Amino acid sequence: MGTNTLYAYKPDYAVHPGEYLEEVLEVREIKKREMSERLGISVKHLSQIINRQASITADMAVQLEKTLGISANIWNNLNAGYALFEARAREAQELSKCLQWIKEFPTKDLKELGFIPRTRHAKSVLDSLLRFFGISSPEKWESYYGNLSQVSFRKSTAHSDNLHHIVSWLRAGEILAFDVETAVFSKGAFRKNLHKIRELTTMNPLEFEPLMKKLCAESGVALVFMPEFEKTHLSGVTRWLTQDKALIVMSLRHKTNDHFWFTFFHEAAHILLHGKKEIFIDHAKGFDSREENEANRFARNILIPEDAYNKFTAKKRFYQADIETFARSIHVHPGIVVGSLQHDKLIDYRWHNNLKERFQLKIPSPGKE
Repeated sequence: MGTNTLYAYKPDYAVHPGEYLEEVLEVREIKKREMSERLGISVKHLSQIINRQASITADMAVQLEKTLGISANIWNNLNAGYALFEARAREAQELSKCLQWIKEFPTKDLKELGFIPRTRHAKSVLDSLLRFFGISSPEKWESYYGNLSQVSFRKSTAHSDNLHHIVSWLRAGEILAFDVETAVFSKGAFRKNLHKIRELTTMNPLEFEPLMKKLCAESGVALVFMPEFEKTHLSGVTRWLTQDKALIVMSLRHKTNDHFWFTFFHEAAHILLHGKKEIFIDHAKGFDSREENEANRFARNILIPEDAYNKFTAKKRFYQADIETFARSIHVHPGIVVGSLQHDKLIDYRWHNNLKERFQLKIPSPGKE
Protein backbone atom coordinates (compact mmCIF):
# COMPACT_ATOMS: atom_id res chain seq x y z
CA MET A 1 0.00 0.00 0.00
CA GLY A 2 1.49 3.35 -1.05
CA THR A 3 2.28 6.09 1.47
CA ASN A 4 -0.18 8.98 1.49
CA THR A 5 2.09 12.02 1.45
CA LEU A 6 -0.68 14.14 2.92
CA TYR A 7 -0.28 12.28 6.19
CA ALA A 8 3.49 11.75 6.00
CA TYR A 9 5.24 11.94 9.37
CA LYS A 10 6.84 15.32 10.02
CA PRO A 11 8.93 15.19 13.23
CA ASP A 12 9.16 18.31 15.39
CA TYR A 13 12.90 17.85 15.85
CA ALA A 14 15.97 16.85 13.81
CA VAL A 15 19.52 15.79 14.62
CA HIS A 16 22.22 18.02 13.20
CA PRO A 17 25.08 15.93 11.69
CA GLY A 18 27.49 17.88 13.92
CA GLU A 19 25.62 16.68 17.01
CA TYR A 20 25.93 13.09 15.83
CA LEU A 21 29.62 13.59 15.01
CA GLU A 22 30.26 14.92 18.53
CA GLU A 23 28.64 11.79 20.04
CA VAL A 24 30.76 9.52 17.84
CA LEU A 25 33.94 11.31 18.87
CA GLU A 26 33.03 11.08 22.57
CA VAL A 27 32.20 7.35 22.35
CA ARG A 28 35.44 6.62 20.51
CA GLU A 29 37.41 9.05 22.68
CA ILE A 30 38.78 10.94 19.70
CA LYS A 31 40.00 14.48 20.38
CA LYS A 32 38.91 17.33 18.11
CA ARG A 33 42.47 18.18 17.17
CA GLU A 34 43.14 14.56 16.17
CA MET A 35 39.93 14.41 14.12
CA SER A 36 40.66 17.71 12.40
CA GLU A 37 44.10 16.42 11.40
CA ARG A 38 42.57 13.21 10.02
CA LEU A 39 40.07 15.22 7.97
CA GLY A 40 42.55 17.89 6.91
CA ILE A 41 40.49 20.76 8.28
CA SER A 42 41.09 23.30 11.05
CA VAL A 43 39.92 22.71 14.61
CA LYS A 44 37.82 25.86 14.22
CA HIS A 45 36.00 24.41 11.21
CA LEU A 46 35.38 21.13 13.04
CA SER A 47 34.03 23.06 16.05
CA GLN A 48 31.68 25.01 13.76
CA ILE A 49 30.27 21.72 12.43
CA ILE A 50 29.81 20.32 15.95
CA ASN A 51 28.18 23.56 17.14
CA ARG A 52 25.70 23.63 14.19
CA GLN A 53 27.37 26.65 12.66
CA ALA A 54 28.43 24.78 9.52
CA SER A 55 26.96 21.90 7.53
CA ILE A 56 28.63 18.74 6.29
CA THR A 57 29.24 18.88 2.56
CA ALA A 58 29.16 15.85 0.28
CA ASP A 59 32.98 15.89 0.12
CA MET A 60 33.17 16.02 3.91
CA ALA A 61 30.71 13.09 4.14
CA VAL A 62 33.06 11.01 1.99
CA GLN A 63 36.02 11.93 4.22
CA LEU A 64 34.05 10.99 7.35
CA GLU A 65 33.17 7.64 5.78
CA LYS A 66 36.89 6.97 5.27
CA THR A 67 38.03 8.13 8.71
CA LEU A 68 35.15 6.83 10.90
CA GLY A 69 33.71 4.03 8.78
CA ILE A 70 30.22 5.58 8.85
CA SER A 71 28.54 5.68 5.45
CA ALA A 72 28.58 8.98 3.57
CA ASN A 73 24.85 8.44 2.95
CA ILE A 74 24.17 8.68 6.67
CA TRP A 75 25.98 12.01 6.93
CA ASN A 76 24.22 13.33 3.82
CA ASN A 77 20.82 12.20 5.08
CA LEU A 78 21.39 13.81 8.46
CA ASN A 79 22.45 17.02 6.78
CA ALA A 80 19.50 17.05 4.37
CA GLY A 81 17.03 16.17 7.11
CA TYR A 82 18.24 18.96 9.35
CA ALA A 83 18.19 21.48 6.48
CA LEU A 84 14.60 20.48 5.69
CA PHE A 85 13.65 20.76 9.36
CA GLU A 86 15.08 24.28 9.53
CA ALA A 87 13.31 25.28 6.31
CA ARG A 88 9.98 24.09 7.70
CA ALA A 89 10.62 25.90 10.97
CA ARG A 90 11.32 29.14 9.09
CA GLU A 91 8.22 28.65 7.00
CA ALA A 92 6.08 28.07 10.10
CA GLN A 93 7.51 31.17 11.73
CA GLU A 94 6.84 33.27 8.64
CA LEU A 95 3.32 31.84 8.34
CA SER A 96 2.63 32.71 11.97
CA LYS A 97 3.74 36.29 11.33
CA CYS A 98 1.62 36.42 8.18
CA LEU A 99 -1.45 35.15 10.02
CA GLN A 100 -1.13 38.03 12.44
CA TRP A 101 -0.67 40.43 9.52
CA ILE A 102 -3.76 39.10 7.74
CA LYS A 103 -5.87 39.75 10.84
CA GLU A 104 -5.17 43.47 10.46
CA PHE A 105 -7.30 43.63 7.29
CA PRO A 106 -11.06 43.54 6.57
CA THR A 107 -10.85 40.21 4.72
CA LYS A 108 -14.56 39.52 5.25
CA ASP A 109 -15.52 42.72 3.41
CA LEU A 110 -12.99 42.06 0.64
CA LYS A 111 -14.32 38.52 0.15
CA GLU A 112 -17.96 39.62 0.08
CA LEU A 113 -17.22 42.21 -2.61
CA GLY A 114 -15.13 39.80 -4.69
CA PHE A 115 -11.72 41.42 -4.28
CA ILE A 116 -10.18 38.26 -2.79
CA PRO A 117 -11.39 34.63 -3.02
CA ARG A 118 -13.73 33.14 -0.42
CA THR A 119 -11.21 30.81 1.22
CA ARG A 120 -9.95 30.20 4.75
CA HIS A 121 -6.62 28.84 3.57
CA ALA A 122 -4.08 31.23 5.08
CA LYS A 123 -1.58 31.00 2.22
CA SER A 124 -4.29 31.70 -0.36
CA VAL A 125 -5.58 34.68 1.62
CA LEU A 126 -2.04 36.00 2.01
CA ASP A 127 -1.29 35.68 -1.71
CA SER A 128 -4.61 37.33 -2.59
CA LEU A 129 -3.96 40.26 -0.25
CA LEU A 130 -0.51 40.81 -1.71
CA ARG A 131 -1.96 40.82 -5.25
CA PHE A 132 -4.82 43.10 -4.13
CA PHE A 133 -2.34 45.71 -2.87
CA GLY A 134 0.21 45.07 -5.60
CA ILE A 135 3.10 44.43 -3.22
CA SER A 136 5.47 41.50 -2.71
CA SER A 137 5.46 40.99 1.07
CA PRO A 138 3.90 42.22 4.33
CA GLU A 139 7.11 44.14 5.02
CA LYS A 140 6.72 45.98 1.71
CA TRP A 141 3.14 46.86 2.66
CA GLU A 142 4.29 48.49 5.87
CA SER A 143 7.04 50.46 4.17
CA TYR A 144 4.90 51.59 1.19
CA TYR A 145 1.44 52.17 2.62
CA GLY A 146 2.69 53.23 6.02
CA ASN A 147 4.78 55.93 4.35
CA LEU A 148 1.87 56.85 2.06
CA SER A 149 -0.37 57.45 5.06
CA GLN A 150 2.16 59.69 6.78
CA VAL A 151 2.62 61.78 3.64
CA SER A 152 -0.93 61.83 2.26
CA PHE A 153 -3.25 61.46 5.26
CA ARG A 154 -1.82 64.28 7.36
CA LYS A 155 -4.90 66.47 6.80
CA SER A 156 -7.12 63.72 8.19
CA THR A 157 -7.67 61.79 11.41
CA ALA A 158 -7.53 58.57 9.41
CA HIS A 159 -3.91 57.82 10.29
CA SER A 160 -4.91 57.53 13.94
CA ASP A 161 -7.84 55.22 13.25
CA ASN A 162 -7.61 51.77 11.67
CA LEU A 163 -5.10 52.37 8.90
CA HIS A 164 -5.22 48.84 7.44
CA HIS A 165 -9.00 48.96 6.99
CA ILE A 166 -9.01 52.49 5.59
CA VAL A 167 -6.24 51.73 3.10
CA SER A 168 -8.09 48.55 2.06
CA TRP A 169 -11.24 50.56 1.37
CA LEU A 170 -9.34 53.13 -0.64
CA ARG A 171 -7.45 50.46 -2.57
CA ALA A 172 -10.73 48.71 -3.45
CA GLY A 173 -12.02 52.00 -4.82
CA GLU A 174 -8.84 52.50 -6.84
CA ILE A 175 -9.16 49.03 -8.40
CA LEU A 176 -12.73 49.78 -9.48
CA ALA A 177 -11.63 53.16 -10.82
CA PHE A 178 -9.02 51.56 -13.08
CA ASP A 179 -11.89 50.17 -15.16
CA VAL A 180 -13.61 53.56 -15.47
CA GLU A 181 -12.68 55.26 -18.72
CA THR A 182 -12.39 59.02 -18.25
CA ALA A 183 -11.48 62.02 -20.33
CA VAL A 184 -8.38 64.04 -19.48
CA PHE A 185 -9.32 66.09 -16.44
CA SER A 186 -10.63 69.57 -17.18
CA LYS A 187 -11.39 71.95 -14.32
CA GLY A 188 -13.73 73.95 -16.53
CA ALA A 189 -15.64 70.88 -17.68
CA PHE A 190 -15.91 69.60 -14.13
CA ARG A 191 -17.29 72.90 -12.82
CA LYS A 192 -19.84 72.97 -15.62
CA ASN A 193 -20.87 69.35 -15.06
CA LEU A 194 -21.20 69.84 -11.31
CA HIS A 195 -24.10 72.21 -11.98
CA LYS A 196 -25.66 69.58 -14.22
CA ILE A 197 -25.19 67.00 -11.47
CA ARG A 198 -26.91 69.33 -9.00
CA GLU A 199 -30.01 69.12 -11.18
CA LEU A 200 -30.09 65.36 -10.55
CA THR A 201 -30.77 65.73 -6.80
CA THR A 202 -34.54 65.47 -7.31
CA MET A 203 -34.24 62.14 -9.15
CA ASN A 204 -34.13 58.63 -7.71
CA PRO A 205 -30.86 56.65 -7.79
CA LEU A 206 -31.84 54.49 -10.76
CA GLU A 207 -32.11 57.67 -12.80
CA PHE A 208 -29.29 59.82 -11.48
CA GLU A 209 -26.55 57.24 -10.82
CA PRO A 210 -25.54 56.49 -14.45
CA LEU A 211 -25.88 60.16 -15.43
CA MET A 212 -23.83 61.30 -12.46
CA LYS A 213 -21.00 58.86 -13.21
CA LYS A 214 -21.08 59.79 -16.90
CA LEU A 215 -20.79 63.52 -16.21
CA CYS A 216 -17.90 62.90 -13.83
CA ALA A 217 -16.08 60.66 -16.33
CA GLU A 218 -16.49 63.27 -19.06
CA SER A 219 -14.68 65.70 -16.75
CA GLY A 220 -11.78 63.36 -15.93
CA VAL A 221 -13.15 62.08 -12.60
CA ALA A 222 -13.87 58.44 -11.77
CA LEU A 223 -16.80 58.18 -9.35
CA VAL A 224 -17.00 54.92 -7.39
CA PHE A 225 -19.50 53.75 -4.78
CA MET A 226 -18.07 51.42 -2.15
CA PRO A 227 -19.79 50.37 1.09
CA GLU A 228 -17.77 51.29 4.17
CA PHE A 229 -15.63 48.51 5.59
CA GLU A 230 -15.52 47.45 9.20
CA LYS A 231 -13.71 50.03 11.38
CA THR A 232 -13.46 52.62 8.60
CA HIS A 233 -16.26 55.12 9.41
CA LEU A 234 -15.76 56.93 6.09
CA SER A 235 -18.22 58.87 3.94
CA GLY A 236 -15.88 59.68 1.08
CA VAL A 237 -12.33 59.96 -0.16
CA THR A 238 -10.75 62.07 -2.87
CA ARG A 239 -7.38 61.47 -4.47
CA TRP A 240 -5.62 61.74 -7.81
CA LEU A 241 -4.76 58.50 -9.61
CA THR A 242 -2.71 60.34 -12.24
CA GLN A 243 -2.17 63.98 -13.17
CA ASP A 244 -5.15 63.65 -15.55
CA LYS A 245 -7.52 61.39 -13.60
CA ALA A 246 -9.11 62.09 -10.21
CA LEU A 247 -11.01 59.66 -8.02
CA ILE A 248 -13.98 60.11 -5.69
CA VAL A 249 -15.01 57.11 -3.59
CA MET A 250 -18.27 57.33 -1.63
CA SER A 251 -19.66 54.90 0.93
CA LEU A 252 -23.28 56.12 1.31
CA ARG A 253 -22.59 55.71 5.02
CA HIS A 254 -25.62 57.66 6.28
CA LYS A 255 -27.95 56.37 3.54
CA THR A 256 -29.92 59.63 3.25
CA ASN A 257 -29.83 61.94 0.27
CA ASP A 258 -28.85 65.08 2.21
CA HIS A 259 -25.63 63.43 3.45
CA PHE A 260 -25.00 61.82 0.07
CA TRP A 261 -25.19 64.99 -1.98
CA PHE A 262 -23.26 67.10 0.52
CA THR A 263 -20.49 64.48 0.63
CA PHE A 264 -20.26 64.36 -3.16
CA PHE A 265 -19.92 68.12 -3.61
CA HIS A 266 -17.53 68.27 -0.65
CA GLU A 267 -15.24 65.73 -2.35
CA ALA A 268 -15.64 67.53 -5.68
CA ALA A 269 -14.41 70.72 -4.00
CA HIS A 270 -11.13 69.04 -3.06
CA ILE A 271 -10.56 68.25 -6.74
CA LEU A 272 -11.27 71.80 -7.86
CA LEU A 273 -9.67 73.76 -5.03
CA HIS A 274 -6.81 71.71 -3.59
CA GLY A 275 -3.58 69.95 -4.50
CA LYS A 276 -3.06 66.65 -6.30
CA LYS A 277 -0.55 65.09 -3.91
CA GLU A 278 -2.73 64.53 -0.89
CA ILE A 279 -5.58 62.18 -0.07
CA PHE A 280 -8.62 63.88 1.44
CA ILE A 281 -10.66 61.64 3.70
CA ASP A 282 -14.17 62.50 4.89
CA HIS A 283 -14.02 60.73 8.24
CA ALA A 284 -16.73 60.40 10.91
CA LYS A 285 -14.47 62.19 13.41
CA GLY A 286 -14.21 65.20 11.13
CA PHE A 287 -11.17 67.42 10.83
CA ASP A 288 -10.89 71.18 11.11
CA SER A 289 -8.58 72.53 8.45
CA ARG A 290 -8.60 75.24 5.83
CA GLU A 291 -9.16 72.68 3.07
CA GLU A 292 -12.04 70.95 4.85
CA ASN A 293 -13.75 74.25 5.67
CA GLU A 294 -13.39 75.40 2.06
CA ALA A 295 -14.88 72.12 0.83
CA ASN A 296 -17.79 72.46 3.26
CA ARG A 297 -18.57 76.00 2.06
CA PHE A 298 -18.34 74.94 -1.57
CA ALA A 299 -20.73 72.01 -1.09
CA ARG A 300 -23.22 74.06 0.86
CA ASN A 301 -23.25 76.99 -1.55
CA ILE A 302 -23.61 74.89 -4.67
CA LEU A 303 -26.52 72.93 -3.19
CA ILE A 304 -28.28 75.88 -1.53
CA PRO A 305 -27.20 79.36 -2.69
CA GLU A 306 -26.27 81.41 0.38
CA ASP A 307 -28.41 84.46 -0.41
CA ALA A 308 -31.54 82.39 -1.04
CA TYR A 309 -30.93 80.34 2.12
CA ASN A 310 -30.47 83.44 4.27
CA LYS A 311 -33.73 84.95 3.03
CA PHE A 312 -35.58 81.68 3.65
CA THR A 313 -34.21 81.15 7.17
CA ALA A 314 -34.83 84.79 8.12
CA LYS A 315 -38.58 84.12 7.96
CA LYS A 316 -38.19 81.33 10.53
CA ARG A 317 -41.03 79.37 9.01
CA PHE A 318 -39.92 75.76 8.73
CA TYR A 319 -43.13 73.86 8.26
CA GLN A 320 -43.03 71.02 5.76
CA ALA A 321 -44.89 72.99 3.10
CA ASP A 322 -42.48 75.94 3.49
CA ILE A 323 -39.46 73.67 3.05
CA GLU A 324 -40.95 71.98 -0.02
CA THR A 325 -41.80 75.34 -1.63
CA PHE A 326 -38.29 76.67 -1.01
CA ALA A 327 -36.68 73.49 -2.33
CA ARG A 328 -38.71 73.72 -5.55
CA SER A 329 -37.69 77.35 -5.98
CA ILE A 330 -33.98 76.47 -5.97
CA HIS A 331 -34.45 73.13 -7.79
CA VAL A 332 -33.10 70.75 -5.15
CA HIS A 333 -34.62 67.87 -3.20
CA PRO A 334 -36.36 69.06 0.02
CA GLY A 335 -34.38 66.51 2.04
CA ILE A 336 -31.24 68.54 1.33
CA VAL A 337 -32.86 71.64 2.81
CA VAL A 338 -33.94 69.66 5.88
CA GLY A 339 -30.37 68.41 6.37
CA SER A 340 -29.02 71.96 6.21
CA LEU A 341 -31.58 73.27 8.69
CA GLN A 342 -30.80 70.43 11.09
CA HIS A 343 -27.07 71.02 10.78
CA ASP A 344 -27.52 74.72 11.56
CA LYS A 345 -29.71 73.79 14.57
CA LEU A 346 -32.63 75.77 13.13
CA ILE A 347 -34.82 72.69 13.52
CA ASP A 348 -34.51 69.60 15.69
CA TYR A 349 -32.78 66.56 14.16
CA ARG A 350 -36.04 64.64 14.60
CA TRP A 351 -38.08 67.03 12.46
CA HIS A 352 -39.08 66.52 8.83
CA ASN A 353 -36.95 63.43 8.24
CA ASN A 354 -39.82 62.12 6.14
CA LEU A 355 -38.73 64.63 3.50
CA LYS A 356 -35.35 62.95 3.21
CA GLU A 357 -34.93 60.06 0.82
CA ARG A 358 -33.13 56.88 1.87
CA PHE A 359 -31.58 54.86 -0.91
CA GLN A 360 -28.93 52.40 -1.90
CA LEU A 361 -26.64 52.62 -4.89
CA LYS A 362 -25.29 49.89 -7.11
CA ILE A 363 -21.98 48.54 -5.81
CA PRO A 364 -19.87 47.17 -8.70
CA SER A 365 -17.60 44.15 -8.52
CA PRO A 366 -13.96 44.22 -9.67
CA GLY A 367 -13.79 44.25 -13.46
CA LYS A 368 -17.53 44.89 -13.86
CA GLU A 369 -17.72 48.68 -13.55
